[in-house]
Amino acid sequence: MNIALIFPRYKYVSGDVPLGVCYLAAYLRKYANLEIDVIDTTFHSDKDEINKVLNKKYDLVGISAMSSMIDDAFWIAKITKEKNPKTFVIIGGPHATVLPEETLKNPCIDAVCIGEGELTFAELVKNKGNPKGITGIWYKSGEGVIKNNFRKPIADLDDVPRPALDLVSMDKYIKCWFQMDSVKKKLKGVNIIASRGCPYNCSYCQPTLRRIFGQVVRKRSAKNIIEELKLLKEEYGIKAFSLVDDTFVFDRDWVMEFCDLLIKENLDLMWACNSRANLVNEQMFAKMKQAGLKKIYMGIESGTQRILDDIYHKGITLKQINDAVKILKKLKLRVQGYFMIGAPTETRKEVWNTIKLAISLPIDEATFSVTTPLPGTRLWDETKEKVSRRVEDFDYYKASVYKKGVTLPEKKINRLRRFALLSFYLSPKRLPNTIKGFLSVTEFRKSLMKLKRF
Repeated sequence: MNIALIFPRYKYVSGDVPLGVCYLAAYLRKYANLEIDVIDTTFHSDKDEINKVLNKKYDLVGISAMSSMIDDAFWIAKITKEKNPKTFVIIGGPHATVLPEETLKNPCIDAVCIGEGELTFAELVKNKGNPKGITGIWYKSGEGVIKNNFRKPIADLDDVPRPALDLVSMDKYIKCWFQMDSVKKKLKGVNIIASRGCPYNCSYCQPTLRRIFGQVVRKRSAKNIIEELKLLKEEYGIKAFSLVDDTFVFDRDWVMEFCDLLIKENLDLMWACNSRANLVNEQMFAKMKQAGLKKIYMGIESGTQRILDDIYHKGITLKQINDAVKILKKLKLRVQGYFMIGAPTETRKEVWNTIKLAISLPIDEATFSVTTPLPGTRLWDETKEKVSRRVEDFDYYKASVYKKGVTLPEKKINRLRRFALLSFYLSPKRLPNTIKGFLSVTEFRKSLMKLKRF
């Protein structure tokens, strides 16, 4: 059985390996002898090129897509069916999970995978591409759309083999990886995932994350994570890694166990992870630093408590943000803050509060995105009647999706967002590092990749 797993990333090139489809490929290989191609269009940006790639006759094509990718996913499905109408095309990922019926309206889509894909795809392959009776799949038939039951998430993540990175061009990803450039230039690194799910209730993420990953956050064992890091260092010569879990530090005991083992193994790797402001405490982060932690990504979002509470349901305070950054900088860790502009009902003054907070905090990097109610989230449910754009056109790096009067005008949001970036990176205390990012050819290319988002 010939299988292609496709990640249709055309808009924004990055060094982020599509770990979801690589995990899926690894799981399928664990249970069957299959010919699997993993295709990330990051490195097939010319659509004529992907057209040629799809000349291969596949029995099954799986496409993983977020809502911002869905138009490209549909285009790939169309090309696939034109090449071979008998190919079974199934879409998974966030968009298909939260909008399964809408996704199935596309004539080139045969089925959708809802939630985690490993067990579902393994059963589909075992059943030779017949979705009948397979939990986690909705599909078309002569009787209309057949809605099989939802599948429970995998209980033990240690049972999932490490992602099939041998099926992608790792040298290209490592060359483009920029997550820790502010720590050290030309640092060879990769992203990894240690857990699935998030216990918090931010309106721009939940309940979508629970629909995909379940109600309970599941964690790989510390030993399992360390073994993966050993292999990554041996096979690809990495010097760093970034944990892209939604909130890596939510379980203190697990984090401390991981750090103790990482120190014991003496892998000499630098790393980064995400954290919420209310989870930062000096003792735990001192241990993390001892284990090689160099950088923290933090969702700060807004400089106005009303927006944090009433719109984002973030569950943090401005005081906690300031206290957290103070602790992290005391430990001499680099901090990247995530901010959003253009929330429903947000005023110009409140946007300025966010900009002023970002500039005043002693953080090293910042991103300013446009508040976007992704389908399936609480923010979507509360404001979807006020949305003026097609979901397929959502782009939280550049475009506001709301009707006039719901938030600030789109042109004003973009002007404020650009002003925020310029003010942040050209401030006297950050300007030297900003200039360094453009000095070498390699770093200049990476800087251009980042700038495309803004």
